[in-house]
Amino acid sequence: MSMNANPNVFANSPLDRCGHRRQDKAWLDEALQSEASQLVLFQKMAPFCDANGPVWLTGAARDALCGASALTLFLGVDASGLPHFAVEMGASKDVADLAIADLGAFEDMRAVAARITGGDAAILGCAKGLFEWHARHGFCANCGAQSEPVDGGWKRVCTPCGSEHFPRVDPVVIMLPVKGDHCCLGRQARFPPGMFSAFAGFVEPGESLEEACRREIHEEAGLNAIAIEYHSTQPWPFPSSLMVGLIAQVEDFVIHLDDDEIEEAIWLTREEARAALNGGAIVGDGKKIWAPPALAIAHQLLKHWVEVGAES
Repeated sequence: MSMNANPNVFANSPLDRCGHRRQDKAWLDEALQSEASQLVLFQKMAPFCDANGPVWLTGAARDALCGASALTLFLGVDASGLPHFAVEMGASKDVADLAIADLGAFEDMRAVAARITGGDAAILGCAKGLFEWHARHGFCANCGAQSEPVDGGWKRVCTPCGSEHFPRVDPVVIMLPVKGDHCCLGRQARFPPGMFSAFAGFVEPGESLEEACRREIHEEAGLNAIAIEYHSTQPWPFPSSLMVGLIAQVEDFVIHLDDDEIEEAIWLTREEARAALNGGAIVGDGKKIWAPPALAIAHQLLKHWVEVGAES
């Protein structure tokens, strides 16, 4: 796969993040108030959207709708130089009482991302990830005092002790175990009925991605990875992960489940996997299973493996 051909939702943002502008408060203030600025509203981590995607207002709407003190993020500029921002509207405000009520509604991020263009999904995902970080890191991890957002929302500073805090992402390995013309999928009890997915787990301190992949597959399914292939990554703003997609060749078909995490695991042929991607596969004793939707990197891993097999 080409290094630029990332198939995942929330990847491929069309914005230049313009990191050099973040510390220039005068530039940020002027850019926000410019008639050319683009501003999207969030409330309780939900973006304000219409049927086509995010509703873009001018930056000047921030003060009127949310107040000048509302948490405002500088997201970057597009190819034509238009600056993009996101602002958090207070939870107590009812959009029905505002002049924009007929323009759209605040919607769940997963529902929105499943139906809008990739570029808009990437922009909204970035904003949601930052809002999630601010919501969870309002106090200094060093001294406990309340910190303040600066640099267009890309940093928090603690005045009492001088500490600086930056947004973090949590790396997660997500892998599809394969052997020959079969792949292995698992399901957790919390999954919707019939859904099976790739295996996944957080990377632990001191681990490489390959080590985390081997550990997680062995812990969850008792499988031993003998070769690991990188596929792609996906920013995942629920709340702040970076999913690292891998294909893991394993040494045998013998499964030993960790019952605390995995309820069931099954081996599928490529044709069964293709059917699972396209609405459902009938396996074993007539049970119907299905794969995660295209929003998830697990879907793209499985699709890649199916298509590679079809080409060989």
